[in-house]
Amino acid sequence: MLTYPTLTSMLQAPVLLEGQGVQVLYAQIAQLLAGKTGGASEPEREVMQLGFSAFTPHAAALGVTRYSSLDEVPAGSIAVHTIAGVMMPFDSYYAVGTGTIGLRVQQADAHPSFIGHVGVFNTPGGSTMGLEDFANVIAGTQKPFVSLVQQACSAGYWSASGGNVVMLAGKTAMCGSIGTMAEFLDFTGYFEQLGIKTVTVNASKSVNKNASYQAAIDGDPEPLRAEILDPLNEVFLSTVTTNRGDKIPAKQLELVTSGMVFVGEANLSNGLADLMGSLDEAVALAEQLATEADSIDSSLSSSKNHMSLFAKKLVLGAAAHALVTAETITPEQLTAANGELTAAGVTGAQLIAEAAYSDLSARAGRADTAEATARGFTDALAAAGVTDIAALVSQRDAFKLKADLYDKGPGAAHTDPTLVAGATDVDKEADANQKLIAQLPHNQALDNNPLFNN
Repeated sequence: MLTYPTLTSMLQAPVLLEGQGVQVLYAQIAQLLAGKTGGASEPEREVMQLGFSAFTPHAAALGVTRYSSLDEVPAGSIAVHTIAGVMMPFDSYYAVGTGTIGLRVQQADAHPSFIGHVGVFNTPGGSTMGLEDFANVIAGTQKPFVSLVQQACSAGYWSASGGNVVMLAGKTAMCGSIGTMAEFLDFTGYFEQLGIKTVTVNASKSVNKNASYQAAIDGDPEPLRAEILDPLNEVFLSTVTTNRGDKIPAKQLELVTSGMVFVGEANLSNGLADLMGSLDEAVALAEQLATEADSIDSSLSSSKNHMSLFAKKLVLGAAAHALVTAETITPEQLTAANGELTAAGVTGAQLIAEAAYSDLSARAGRADTAEATARGFTDALAAAGVTDIAALVSQRDAFKLKADLYDKGPGAAHTDPTLVAGATDVDKEADANQKLIAQLPHNQALDNNPLFNN
């Protein structure tokens, strides 16, 4: 229901809203103007009474549980944030503003009991007031953020696109309306019926004050387009292309950012979403991403240049996620997934099919055997004093040639002796010392001994 505070927020800043949301808003404005809603007496809601919604691991069967304070949240929980209805910066009795939701995201992101986030989006968009801050909060979480989209149009998609993963809640889920337009009501005729005349006076130097809006009322939209719409739209498109540009096919980028709304699986092919699933699957994915981040953080804990994976929102797109549940994977799917790796800045790694991996492993085994054999050959060559097979063959041929020469010599031939028969080359002339030794008495006794005269 539209209330005075909500109407004030709508009138204080431009809105980024999908077409059906605009019509619903107009109907509520008409009721407000007709006095059929008592928004003026709207009670205020204390921010602290909103509590925290979480999906806890030990009570998964109970679904989302609400806790009044952070200290009550069990460790390992996934924070669940709901962004529903027309997005307004402030809280109302009927809705929570983006300011409060953003605060809850930051608090959960900083608390050790939470390991990740799931944002449930069911919104046609809303006010630009506070929108950039809110979207930056989602894009800047240190813990993984999964955007589960039932409807995320215009300002809603601006915010949802900052998640690590955009998951469609079903085949009727809607994304898009990425564009900017102005649509406002001219109450001149209505006030005239009430006897109210609008009087406008500008300061002497304020010649352009609200001139673009008045020009649009008078039938000239160009000043408003140039002054407000185009600059605002550039910021919108820049945010989406920063968050999702590597996932949106280049040939579809112009169409996707032209303001169209896409339903269901069309968002997978155009890159606005990564995969389709339920709330339970979104929670499971957030847990998986958190586990992967912990593993990476542990391996890099000693690095001085350590940076959280999710601070960079390094997340693969639809092509990579499609491999998770695929029973068979085609070469085309692998090529697409590897393209996402490259686009995400991942270098030095590529995905391959299991069969190809097995083949490469077998080849690696055979290569190890061949390397060992080759090493044996190398050692044998070194022992032979050569460096290659050609040198070994040359060496073999040389030795064979010598062997052939010896083998062909006459086997009965012999060398002539250098001495005649009975001659010796022993010097029989005793020297003087020997004569002295022979003349010693005991040697002469031995010479005369019959035992030595035989």
